[in-house]
Amino acid sequence: MTQRSTARRTRLLTAVTAVAAMIFGSAAPAAAAPSVPMAPYTPSAGLTATEVTFAGAGTTLHGSVVRRADLDMSVRHPGIVLVHGSGTGQRVTVGQEAEVFARAGIVTLIYDKRGDYGKLHRDFSAMARDALAGVHTLRGVPGVDPAKVGLWALSEGGWIAPMAAAESSEVAFLVTIGAPGRSPLRTQAWNISNRIAAAAVSPSTARSVPAAGMRIAAGTGLFPGGDHDPVPVLSQVRQPVLAMWGELDVQVPPRESAEIFAGHLTNSPSVTIRILPHGHHAGRVTTDGFDRVGGPQVGGFRFGELLPGYGKLMTDWIAQVTAGRPPASSADGLPAQRIDSRSIEPATWFDFAVFALLLTVLLSWPVTAVVRRLRGSRGAPVGAWPARALVVTGLAAALGVTGYVCWVVADQARSIGGTVLGQPVPWLLLRLLLVLALVSAVITGLTGWRRRTQLSVGHRLRLAAVTAGGLLLLPLALTAGLLQP
Repeated sequence: MTQRSTARRTRLLTAVTAVAAMIFGSAAPAAAAPSVPMAPYTPSAGLTATEVTFAGAGTTLHGSVVRRADLDMSVRHPGIVLVHGSGTGQRVTVGQEAEVFARAGIVTLIYDKRGDYGKLHRDFSAMARDALAGVHTLRGVPGVDPAKVGLWALSEGGWIAPMAAAESSEVAFLVTIGAPGRSPLRTQAWNISNRIAAAAVSPSTARSVPAAGMRIAAGTGLFPGGDHDPVPVLSQVRQPVLAMWGELDVQVPPRESAEIFAGHLTNSPSVTIRILPHGHHAGRVTTDGFDRVGGPQVGGFRFGELLPGYGKLMTDWIAQVTAGRPPASSADGLPAQRIDSRSIEPATWFDFAVFALLLTVLLSWPVTAVVRRLRGSRGAPVGAWPARALVVTGLAAALGVTGYVCWVVADQARSIGGTVLGQPVPWLLLRLLLVLALVSAVITGLTGWRRRTQLSVGHRLRLAAVTAGGLLLLPLALTAGLLQP
């Protein structure tokens, strides 16, 4: 089986799990897994890498200390520990940055992410303690000045590294690239919205589809740590900070995040906010914020070429800070964003109860029809055809909307089904089903009302129940944005 088909099956399983969890309850927490060492890191010419093992937060972590081969280790040098963004967290994924620091004379520790990390289990606090364990380990390496060891963090690491820095004075400085200033839930919804909008989808649909999917994911426990608020942590950071964002970042809202960092790093003695012109989320060269140009390719993934001047910006800043001359606080002008992020509230038990009631009342018609048939009743009862149409279209719309928004989130909008008139084709079909269901509900309700004096109490209740099911589609449609342009 190819890597692509395996990944697609994993995303499909995640989407199906989300739908099932919405109906039957929250997902159980993932069991902790032991840390597994990845392949040792092999540096390029002129550098050396030494394998290390150290104790993280309840797990054993494996890493490499990277330095320049000719570095005089009889004197002490600054050090830096690199904290991954989201994903598998293999050392090689931050190898380019490690070599930038190592060539500048900064001893660098990279390590494999903890083994229990995954889509269904993310413990930011544990990963912050892992980063601190890395700092403690690097401080003990011969040739490293223990007073000059800091943290570098990418993307998701921008939630983790500030927690570590706020917790321990062993961290001498903090460097971030693409750090989120919003919660994981809000940030991921914004990220997926950008992907959808790039396919020429209308702004309202680009926002509403991932928002609906993220609400379900958070409400069913399929988005761990989604409510993490980085703001209180930033106010506790007391180290010098260099925070950077790519101008074309489409994964983390750069304007909002830079504004939040600048406004809430109030206890840091030196805050430098930099916007990298035409830059990708990870400080890479890009043409549109989505692609990565050049750079190495490992396992089918292109890492991308580092932006010109990005590495020197970091190493020059670290040299100033570790020499006891942190620069005065400064900030670049805030970049533009294609769209603003929006707050996402997790689905509640009430949302799930309404959804379950919707399914129950729609299914009441075919269930009672089977009972009538078993009792020997023949012929279609009054209102049968609009009621049947309502059941079919209503169930298809309800389950279809839930499944589609979960799929888009699990697939991260890589496949939205093509577009017509600024709408994904599946979304257009779901809109059509919703209209048909609502029309069928009106006809069913009117039929029952007009013939109420001729119908038995039981039959009136059947028609009222299935009509109510059609009306319950409205809250679902409003929440998912099906009625927006």
